[in-house]
Amino acid sequence: MLDTAEARLWAALRAGRRDDVVHAVLALPQDRRRRLRPHVRRHDRLVSSEPIGAHAPTGEWDGELRPWHHSAATAAVLGGSTVDQAVTYAPLDLPDARDLPKALFPGHLEAFTREWSARFLRNPKAWDRLRGIEAQFDWAHEGLIPAPVDPGAVLFLITRAQGTLDGPDLLRYLEARPVLIDVTLRRIFDVDGIPGASLAQRDQAIAEGRRMDDFVIPELIHRGHWTADFVRDGIDRALARGQTPYLARWFAGLAAQVSRPAE
Repeated sequence: MLDTAEARLWAALRAGRRDDVVHAVLALPQDRRRRLRPHVRRHDRLVSSEPIGAHAPTGEWDGELRPWHHSAATAAVLGGSTVDQAVTYAPLDLPDARDLPKALFPGHLEAFTREWSARFLRNPKAWDRLRGIEAQFDWAHEGLIPAPVDPGAVLFLITRAQGTLDGPDLLRYLEARPVLIDVTLRRIFDVDGIPGASLAQRDQAIAEGRRMDDFVIPELIHRGHWTADFVRDGIDRALARGQTPYLARWFAGLAAQVSRPAE
């Protein structure tokens, strides 16, 4: 027989009420959350294995399966996890990636950013496992964590953040989160690219006039976020450190863009 707190948790899971799951989990003592984890983990795996629109085999969720059932299951698993377990959970889509760690681990958000940065460096092409990790940039904007400076976070920002592949979109994203311009993005001259994630590789796929080298960085200078001297110094540091011919050409191209007279 379930007590009231656990009954509320399972009712919220079946209905797909994510925030109610969070409240129910937080009302439980830590030891009971840990004991519940294997059970909610099984529920999460079942929900994840079924297609949207499916009906529960034996009443595990109400009605047709919907994305909110996934969110509720994710909340329950994270709520029953230790910090070390929680940071490895994937995929963790937005907005859950932004909201759930804040609600369940408010004092440990930097542990998520460290793991996410390391995950990106291990395999920048592991698309599913990287979903949602741009949540760290919103946390920085909100003042919940220092702006990320780990290499994986820097490279993720310039190559994979959701909806920012096109130069104007990236610039809007950055200007909406100025701490990234002031801290995270400034690290691009001190963090070396890796196969699958570099400044040159990003720009290779973008139309001329909308790239990092010929739009985003010149616009950061034009709008007063950065100075041309800061960018030139950064280019010199990057080249002095030694670059592949591929990246050296990119930095040389950026130097040429910065040296052009303002129109």
